[in-house]
Parts: sequence; structure tokens; C-alpha cells
Amino acid sequence: MTIAMLRGRASSVMKGNRLILMVGYVLSLVSWTLVAQVFITIFGFDRVFSLIDLFFEGWTGFQWTYVLLPILLIILFVLGDMLHMSYRWFGLDLLKGRSLEVKGAFQGFQTPMSGRLLSLVLLRGVIVFGWTLLFIIPGIWKAYMYSQATNCLKDDPTLSPMEALNRSEELMKGNGWKYALMQLIFAPWYAGPILVFAFFLWSNYAEITGGVEMGPEGEELIFGILLAILLILGLVLVLFSLYVEPHKMMTKQAFYEFISTPKDKETYDDFEKELLERQGMTRNKRQVTPKL
Repeated sequence: MTIAMLRGRASSVMKGNRLILMVGYVLSLVSWTLVAQVFITIFGFDRVFSLIDLFFEGWTGFQWTYVLLPILLIILFVLGDMLHMSYRWFGLDLLKGRSLEVKGAFQGFQTPMSGRLLSLVLLRGVIVFGWTLLFIIPGIWKAYMYSQATNCLKDDPTLSPMEALNRSEELMKGNGWKYALMQLIFAPWYAGPILVFAFFLWSNYAEITGGVEMGPEGEELIFGILLAILLILGLVLVLFSLYVEPHKMMTKQAFYEFISTPKDKETYDDFEKELLERQGMTRNKRQVTPKL
């Protein structure tokens, strides 16, 4: 099964369901953003900058900020991971032919799965963080190997967190690089606007530095212009994500469906036949073993 066929499988399943997938994505994104905003409001930007000063100015005495901020960041990370995995389960339901409801985008927070998902997310985070300490690359690779653990838990809720991680590692053996390549295919959607912004800065470097040298008024003008451009860039990226992220998520889930389906129960034959027919090709009646 090629990456193009996985994307085609995702597109085929999304027909007539793209809107509800976009709504689920937006609700997940907004939920995380609101919680983050509440934390920032309570905690305060000044305390965030005081922690940053610790790295540049050194230790100046104990502050509760040094303890509370990392804890809040961990909470936001765990919340974001649980929202993301709930959204992926949302897509897995669609692949399996189940009817979708918007509340399904938050199924990871519903009992009894919430406790199991939280335990899995925490355990995976600790293990991946430990491997990341070994020059980062091992941690990234381990994250790929554990990427299907939550899907394994969705399919078999009786699995313990460690069993789900081991099951994911078994499925991903020989498939890690394919999974990474599949995700890179979607990167140009985001890289394009960022490169345009970088080109703007490079081509207008002389004007920017000249404005800064004009004094406070020039600095304020340049800062205002750059801030406005950054806001536009952020808006463009968000709009792109409304199309890209549901498709990306469904392609990931199609990948999981493929690697987790026993070869003697392969479900892609009809879809492969449809693709060949679209290309004006015929298929031999012999058994074809799909390859990624």
C-alpha cells in the first residue's frame, strides 16, 4: 500500500464527512487554547519572563514560578495529547463505518477510557522523555514507535498502558520511516507561508534595520508591521490547518488500519481495484499483496 493510496483511502472515507471532521478539529483546538489562556491569565506573563531570565541571568533566589510553570506546561502538554488522541479515535470510528457525533471528538475524556488514556499518555511521555535525553534522536524514534499505542488501546480497551506500547512497537517495526515520510508529505502546506515570511524579512532587511536605527518611533513602526504580518501568517496557517489536519489525521488512521489488519483479512482490495479502474487499468485475478 503506497502513501498515495493511503491518502486516497482517507479522501474516500472523508466524502460527506469533511465538515464534521473540521468541526471536531476546531473544537479540540479551541478547547486547548482556552485552557492555555486561563493558565496564562492566572499565572501572568511577567512570571513567564522571570523563568526565561533564569537561563540568561542565572540563579537569583528561589521563586515558586520555577516550580509552578513547568507543572502547568506539563498539564497543557498532557491535555493537548489527550485531545489529539481523542480526535484520532474520532477518525478511527469513521474508518470503521461508525456514525459520527461531534461529542465523539472528546471520547478520550469519557469514562472508562479517560483514566486508561491518561495513564497511557503519561507513561509514553515519561519513556519518550527519557529516550530524548540520549541526544534527542532516540526520543523522536521512540515516539514514532509508540505512535499507534492509543489506537491499540481504542481497539482493545483491556490492554494495560505498557501492553499498548508494546503492541504499537510490534506494529511499527519496519514501518517507522514510512510513517515519518507520510507525515512529511503534509509539511509543504505549512512550510510555504513560513518561507514567504522569511523571504520578506530577508528582502527587506535593509529597510527593517534602517527603521530600527531611526529611534523609538522607528522601532515601534517596524514592530507593528512585523506583528501584523505575523498575525496574518498565523491566520493563514490556521486556515490551512482546517483542510490539512483532518486529512492528515485520516491518513494516519488509514495507515494504522493497514498495518493492524491481518493479511488474510486485507480490506484494501476493493479500494485498490477502484484506483486501478480510475487509471484505466485492469487487475489480474491473482492475489496481490499490497506494499507501502
